[in-house]
Amino acid sequence: MRIIDLEVDVLVAGGGMAGVCAALSAARNGSRTLLVQDRSRLGGNASSEIGMHIVGADVHGQRPGWREGGLIEEIRLEDARRNPHRAFELFDLTLYDLCQREELLTLKLDTSIYSAEVSDGRIQKVLARCDKTETIYRIQAKTYCDCTGDCRLGLEAGAEFRTGREPRALYNEPLALEKGDKNSQGSTILFTATKHDQPIDFLAPPWSRKMTENDFLFRKIPRGSYEYGYWW
Repeated sequence: MRIIDLEVDVLVAGGGMAGVCAALSAARNGSRTLLVQDRSRLGGNASSEIGMHIVGADVHGQRPGWREGGLIEEIRLEDARRNPHRAFELFDLTLYDLCQREELLTLKLDTSIYSAEVSDGRIQKVLARCDKTETIYRIQAKTYCDCTGDCRLGLEAGAEFRTGREPRALYNEPLALEKGDKNSQGSTILFTATKHDQPIDFLAPPWSRKMTENDFLFRKIPRGSYEYGYWW
């Protein structure tokens, strides 16, 4: 694989909404910025890969008048102008175009960070690779921003981290658990659903967890259509 050395002011790892906003902000404030994203599109959960719109403070209109400001508002207004039908593929394009417009912002898609060189507790260099172009990037930056969903850059750099739910006393959170545990947010299989006029047989995978209404005593199970997803 060919090796390319890059030197920038700011390296942003991860191209979800946090990474896009961090990269745009850095570039607009005069920093030579590199945004590295391991997928073929930007947006993370809000992209066409996952399909979760930016909900925001208004919770899909449930809180009229509540809005984010700054870049999120700019992105949502631009998407409303370009994409009135809220197609996820067009939202991908909106984010891509916003990044491409910035002269000080360089975007590397399909590029994964896999190593970090650290000295005296500071990152000296980050290694990333794009298998599609058979390229390894050796990246030096003054500032490193980890906006990955799984703390990949921090993990490679040896940063301290924790998983699970923290105990109440750790950050003086009155609503937190009295004793922490290792539980974390679950995930699901991405699926689509279509309404039929007759019952449809479904064979669940053998490894699937069997759930009953007793598992949802404190959360209502929606009875309507699932074409646009669900939230249990």
